[in-house]
Amino acid sequence: MNKYNSLFKNKKFIACFIAAALGSGLASAQVKRAKDFPAQNTISTFDNTTFCVAYLSGGNLLTLRDRPVTIYNKLSQLAFNPTGSSIAVARPGKEIRIYSFLRKDKRLFSLKEKRKEYKDAETTSMCYSANARYFIAATSANEIIIYDTKEYLPQAYIKTNSPASSLEMSSNNYFIASQHENEIDIWNFQTKELRTKLEIEGQITGDAFSKDASLFAVTTDKKGLMIYDTKTWTLKHTFDSISGQLKNPYFHPDGKYIAVVKDNSKIVIMNLKNNKIEQEIENENSNLMQFKFFTNNQTKDVYGLSGESKSIVFWDANGLNPFYGKLVSSEVDAKMNEWVKMMQGESMEEYAIRVNDETRMKQQILFENEAATRLAGDRISLENPFIGNYDATNGMLNVGFNTMSPIAIEVPVEDLGSFKDSKDLSFDNAVYYLNDNDEFELAYVEVKNETTNKVYIYDNLGRKKMTSIQDDSNFVPLEIMQQASQEEAKLEAIKKDVVEQNKQDQLITDNTQINVKTEVIPDVNANGEKILNYKVGYQYEVINKEFSAKEDFPSGGYDIQSSNAAMSLMKIIKNAFEGEFASYLGENKQVKIVITGSADASPIRSKIAYKGQYGEFVDEPYYKDGNLDNITVTKESGITQNEQLALLRAAGVMDYVKNNITTLKNTNNEFEYHVEVAKERGGEYRKINIEFVIVDAFPATK
Repeated sequence: MNKYNSLFKNKKFIACFIAAALGSGLASAQVKRAKDFPAQNTISTFDNTTFCVAYLSGGNLLTLRDRPVTIYNKLSQLAFNPTGSSIAVARPGKEIRIYSFLRKDKRLFSLKEKRKEYKDAETTSMCYSANARYFIAATSANEIIIYDTKEYLPQAYIKTNSPASSLEMSSNNYFIASQHENEIDIWNFQTKELRTKLEIEGQITGDAFSKDASLFAVTTDKKGLMIYDTKTWTLKHTFDSISGQLKNPYFHPDGKYIAVVKDNSKIVIMNLKNNKIEQEIENENSNLMQFKFFTNNQTKDVYGLSGESKSIVFWDANGLNPFYGKLVSSEVDAKMNEWVKMMQGESMEEYAIRVNDETRMKQQILFENEAATRLAGDRISLENPFIGNYDATNGMLNVGFNTMSPIAIEVPVEDLGSFKDSKDLSFDNAVYYLNDNDEFELAYVEVKNETTNKVYIYDNLGRKKMTSIQDDSNFVPLEIMQQASQEEAKLEAIKKDVVEQNKQDQLITDNTQINVKTEVIPDVNANGEKILNYKVGYQYEVINKEFSAKEDFPSGGYDIQSSNAAMSLMKIIKNAFEGEFASYLGENKQVKIVITGSADASPIRSKIAYKGQYGEFVDEPYYKDGNLDNITVTKESGITQNEQLALLRAAGVMDYVKNNITTLKNTNNEFEYHVEVAKERGGEYRKINIEFVIVDAFPATK
C-alpha cells in the first residue's frame, strides 16, 4: 500500500491530526480561526463530513494539502458521502461517478442512464441523505432520481418543472428541497409528492435545513436571510436589515445559530433565539464560499469549516454558548418520563393523587428550575449586581445586573438608607429559569444586606413553564404517559416470565440482567401533523465476567444463537410484539429499529472467520461514539477489528427480528446500527441494546 493509501485508509488519523492542530479547550472568542490548509490553485467548491474534506480545484478532485483523490478530471460537482467512505463527482456531459475516499483513484460505481430518452441528460445538482442510505441527483431532463447507496440503483423518479440547480435533503428524510430560478419545491420524500412551493422574492443565493429538520433557511439578494418553520412551511423570521449580499446559510448543530457569508468576504453568525447578530468575522481573503458548522460527537466539540479562494480553513466554534433551552428541555422530558410512572407499592388512588395535570405542571417547573440552576452555576458573581431605582409607591427596590433582567425586592422605606453599595449585598439560594431568548433569569433569590443582616426575598417561582416545554407540539397527554407506564409494567411481567424460565433451563443466571423501558416521544410528521412515537427499549448485560462466556457471546463470538443472554432478550421481544404490543404494529406501520452491538477491548490477534450468515457489509453506514462512519465485513475480509465484531452482533439481532417476529414482517422497518467498543477488556462489556421507535403509535390522540 502506498503512502497516500496508508494515510487515507485510517480516517481516525485524519481526525486526530486535525483535532490536534485545532487545539483544545474553550475558545477565547466565540468563533476563531484555528488552522489553514493552503491550496496551490483556486478552489471552486468543497464538501466535508466531520474532518474529512474534499474540494475541486482546476477541475481536479483533491483533499487537504492538494492530495489527489482521483486522476479523473474536468469535474464541476461533488458530494461527500456522510460516512466518509466515498465521494460522488460529475463532469459536464458525463455520468456521475462514485470514487472511494479510502483508496486513491478507486472508482466504485458509474451511474449511467439506461433509459435511451434520457441518456443525454446532464447532472445539475446532487446530495446525500444524512443517514447515507440515499443518493439524490437532479438532471437537465427535469427530474430528480433517488438511488440507494448499496448498489447505486434508481429507486424512484420525481418529475420537476425545470432542472434543479440545488438539492437539499432534511435529516429526518421527510423532505427534498429542489431549487430552480426563484422557486424552491419541497417534496415529500416518502410519497414523492409536492409538499409545498416557496415563491422567493429575488435571486436565491443558498438554502439549508437545520440539523433537526425543524427549520429551513433561504438567502436571497433581495430579502437577506429568511427562516421557515418546516411544520407549517410558513415564514418565521426575515433578517432583511443586514446590509450587504448574503449567501449559503448553514445551521449550527444545536439550531441556536446560523452562519451566512456576507459580500463574499465576511462570516456573519446570527443568534436565532434573539434574532441578533452574534458575531461578524472579517475575512482577510475574498471569494469566501461558505462557512459550515460540524460536531465531533465523540468529544462534543463544535468546529467550523470554510472554503476560500486558495485555502480550506478550520475554525474553533466552542466559544458560542450552547442552546440552554434544548439542554433543559431534554433533561426535563427524561425526568418527567420517569416521574409519571407508577411507583413500586403505589396504589391507584395514591397514583391518581400524585400524578394529575396540576401536579404535572408543578413538577415540570421544578425540574426546569433544577436543570436551569445547574447550568447557570454561580452566575450572579459574574453579573456585577448594582442597586437600581426605588419604587416608593409599591416599596420595591430594583437590583440590576449586567446581562440578566433586573429583579425587584420589597424594601420598606425606612430600610432604604442602609442600601448604599451593592458590594454590601450577598445573594443566596438562587434559582434560575430560561427566558424565550435562551437567557438565564432569576426565579428566586435571597438578598442579604450585610450592613443590617436583613434578608429580602425575590420569588417568581410561580411563573409559567418555559416556552420549549409549554409548546403544545412537545406536549404528551397525561393519559398517554400513564398508558405507557402501564405498558412498561406488562413488559416487565413478560421479561420476568422469560427470565425465570431460562433460569430453570439453566441458560442464564442472575448475572444476566435484562432491562426494559418505554417512552412516548412527541413528533411532527411530514404533513406538519402532531404525532406521538412510542419507544420501546430492551437491553441486557452479563455483569460478572466469569459467567459471560457461558451466558453471553464467547470471546470472538458473534452468532446470536451462541448467546443465551441475547436469545433471552429476543424471546422477550417476540413475546411482547406478538402479544401485548401487537396492537401498535399494524400493516405498513413505520418502525425505526436502532440496534447497538458492543465489544470489549480484547485484541484480535488473528483474523476471525465470518461465515456470511448475516450478509455482506461493504462501506455499511453505522454510528460509533455518535459519529456516522462506515464499516466493511465480508467473508473475504473476515473479522480483524472489534468494531466489526460488535457490528455482527447487532446484525444478528436484525436477522432474528426480520425472520422470527411475525408482527414486524408487515411493518415498514428502518434499521440503524450503532457500535460501542469498551476501553476495558472482559466479557461483561459484550452487550446488546435495542430500541424500537413505533412512529405515530397513538393516532387516536390527533
